[in-house]
Amino acid sequence: MMTWFDRWVALHRTVVRSTWLRRDVRDGALLLAIAGIAYALAHFFDLPRRIFALALAYRKWEMDDLLFVGMVLSVAGPAYGIRRYKDFSREMKGRLRAEREARMLSGHDHLTGLPNERFFAERLDEGLGAMADGDRAATLVVVIEGFKRVVDLHGHVVGDKVLIDFAGRMAALLREGVILARTGGDAFAIAMPKIDSLDEPAGLAHRIVVAMSQAFSISDTAVNVGVSIGIAIAPNDGVTSTTLIQRAEHALYRAKTEDRSSIRFFESEMDAHIERRILMEGRLRKAVERDSIVPHYQPLVSLDDNRIVGFEALARWNDDMLGDVPPDIFIPLSEEIGLIGILGDQVFRRACADTRDWPGDLFMAFNVSAVQLRDPELAPRILAVLEEYAFSPPRLEIEITESALVDHVDDARFAMEHLRGHGVHIVIDDFGTGYATLAQLLSFPLDKIKIDRRFVTNVVNDHDSLVVVRAIVGLANGFGLTSTAEGIEDAEQLSCLKRNGCAQGQGYWFGQAVPAADIAALLAKSSTRQASRHRAGGLKGGAGNVMEFP
Repeated sequence: MMTWFDRWVALHRTVVRSTWLRRDVRDGALLLAIAGIAYALAHFFDLPRRIFALALAYRKWEMDDLLFVGMVLSVAGPAYGIRRYKDFSREMKGRLRAEREARMLSGHDHLTGLPNERFFAERLDEGLGAMADGDRAATLVVVIEGFKRVVDLHGHVVGDKVLIDFAGRMAALLREGVILARTGGDAFAIAMPKIDSLDEPAGLAHRIVVAMSQAFSISDTAVNVGVSIGIAIAPNDGVTSTTLIQRAEHALYRAKTEDRSSIRFFESEMDAHIERRILMEGRLRKAVERDSIVPHYQPLVSLDDNRIVGFEALARWNDDMLGDVPPDIFIPLSEEIGLIGILGDQVFRRACADTRDWPGDLFMAFNVSAVQLRDPELAPRILAVLEEYAFSPPRLEIEITESALVDHVDDARFAMEHLRGHGVHIVIDDFGTGYATLAQLLSFPLDKIKIDRRFVTNVVNDHDSLVVVRAIVGLANGFGLTSTAEGIEDAEQLSCLKRNGCAQGQGYWFGQAVPAADIAALLAKSSTRQASRHRAGGLKGGAGNVMEFP
């Protein structure tokens, strides 16, 4: 066992060794050694007296003056050196400070002051490398829901302030040792080293959700946002920063598909889900590049005389690898990855080309998404395509969901008024599901209301659904609008809707969506049967008339 003296000696040796490694210490020691040697020579050989005598002996050679100059330089030289050394020292300190600031800036976000993605990954890897057996750590990826809407409505200045306040609220919730970083525009990451249980990251995530549920007050403006959080746990979900962050993002993606402000832990099947999504995204991009997504057409029928009055164009995608991909999957995906505008234009152009062979009294209905409504050039492009294919604007119905009107009022109003001004009919799709007020709906230029299929499905057996259907039909009739029921699948639903005054119907009872090549045969078949009914005296009412539809 070491005594205090042994420890002092060891410490002394360490200090001496580390001090001697410094160059300035070695140079100082060398100068002291030279000064000592000079003093010894001057003392033993009486050099000052001899040099002075030599200068006097050769005075005629100005040796004494030269000696004086040398003495002055011997004093001025070190003074000059000291001044230059101080200048050099200040310059080096400035350079070192600038390097430290540059390193700090390169590893931090300039807006929030938080570590950036690179710095976060480095620190996370350090923490993971120091984990002992049995230790666990958590990585959380947090994304602000609704941030793009904030920027669109209030501008980038307010958006930046929201980011700063958001980061401040999160930082206030973290315990010591937890790392918070900003890893993207509206994305943050948190590293929690050495957690005792999954309750710790789950509890932190819930506290973040609660904290962000309070509105942000920015320049007298109340801004509301939500959060989605994905969580990955080391070592179960990975032992490197790359793997943990990636899997936390996979969990985040699943959380974003659920309700706002959701929290999800990573699960092993998420990898397969993400891989399929990546594959589908790549295939969708190729499909759009090749213009291989085509419209199919579902008939809309007048319930008064069971006559086909138009068709709704519905996008259909059949992929060589994925097979038939439902539109409720690839349409939202195209919106998310920014392809909906191009896709919508392609399908609409092809649909207008298909209608050239239709009878002139048939209309075409076409859906426009909420994302497309944000494009101020949407209405002019639609009108330009109509003109190109000589398709009369009054034969076109543009369907907009009720939720799109609620979320994008100004965009929707601009597009609808522009199109309506040229004769295009405007239809509210999925009516009753978007929580729009009657005042909002009646402020738009509308021509038709489509009753959502969930009410039609239960209209026979559910009193509440029947009341809703009657109210919508009454509202439409009262304001001179056409009512259309979606999702009619059996004769009982059809009969009930006709008794309650619904004007048009659509659904599998009348036929599924068919390719453009099949429409001529469908219309010919319908016309033949319609003529047969008239010759037979015109059967009226009941389900028998519509049974003849394919």
